[in-house]
Order: sequence, then structure tokens, then C-alpha cells
Amino acid sequence: MTPLAAAEGEDEPVRFGLRIEVAREGESPVVSPAWLEAQVREANRLFAPAGVAFDQLEEAALPEAHRVMTTRRDRHRLAPRVGDDLVHVFVVASLANVDEPGFIQGVHWRSRLTGTYRHYVILSRIAGGSVLGHELGHFFGNPHSDVPGNIMSYARGNGPPAFDRAQLRRIRRFRDRFVRSGELVPR
Repeated sequence: MTPLAAAEGEDEPVRFGLRIEVAREGESPVVSPAWLEAQVREANRLFAPAGVAFDQLEEAALPEAHRVMTTRRDRHRLAPRVGDDLVHVFVVASLANVDEPGFIQGVHWRSRLTGTYRHYVILSRIAGGSVLGHELGHFFGNPHSDVPGNIMSYARGNGPPAFDRAQLRRIRRFRDRFVRSGELVPR
């Protein structure tokens, strides 16, 4: 059975690998393994209705030069670290908002700095438990929502955040496109 067929009516989701690079302060990572596991677990809960799951396949130390992200250029400088067939996630000590003063919890970033289009997720260590899921929502084509409680909204509602039906359909379309193009390879 093909990965696409499995996701369209079967119980098994299409599984994609995550390569996570974590900044260090001295010898210690800026977040714990438990923090990373909780982020991935919540992303999997959010994406399950779309037939998508994520496995943390690789973890690496992010060089000191990338520990603090203050400019657009800092974000673009991660692009050469992004390879093919996995979702790349970078976890940094701090992530400045490049549009207005302050700091943010995460971003889905797009870069052509290397001459090739790359997109990836950057999380700050201050990220709440569903921020990876939110940023992966962008990775899979979803814009922000103004509906409280929607995972793509900044306004929290009652209960755990979730995608709506239209967002789940968009995730499925992007999932299928990523698999067909080879940008992501199911595990």
C-alpha cells in the first residue's frame, strides 16, 4: 500500500521525520529532551485527524553562532543546514520579532538564500506546548486564523487547540504534494 493510500481511509498516518537542531549554552541544550518530546507529542495529536504524524529521527547541536536570532539574516543563515526529505526544526535560546519590538515563540521561515527554496521551523525555548504544531501548520500551508481556540489563532479558546476541517484538508493536500515532489519522504 502506498503512503498516500494509507492516509486516505486507513488507520496508519503518513509519517514524516523531523531533524531537530538545538542550540547550546555552554555544554547544555537550551531545552530538555522532555520539552522536545512534549512538542512532538502535541504536534502529533493536532495532525492525527489529517493522517500525518512526525517522528524525531535526528537531533543535533546547533552551532553557537545560531543560538540567538535577532534579524532576518540570522534566520536565513540556517538555510544551508536544511537538507532534503525531512522537516527541519531549529530550537534557539531567543527569537526576536523582526517586524516589531519583542520576542516570539516560533516561526515558519522561508529562505532562498542558498539559491534554492528552503523552509523550516524555528522555535524559541520560551515556546508554549503547541507552538511546534502551530508552525508545522504553516509548513503545511495554513495561514493564521482569527477563530479563538484554533491552533492557527493567537487567541486561545476553551479546550485544547485544534485544526478545523478546511485546515485539515489543506494539510492533506500539502502532505500529498510533499510526497509526490520528494520534498518529504514518508518513514
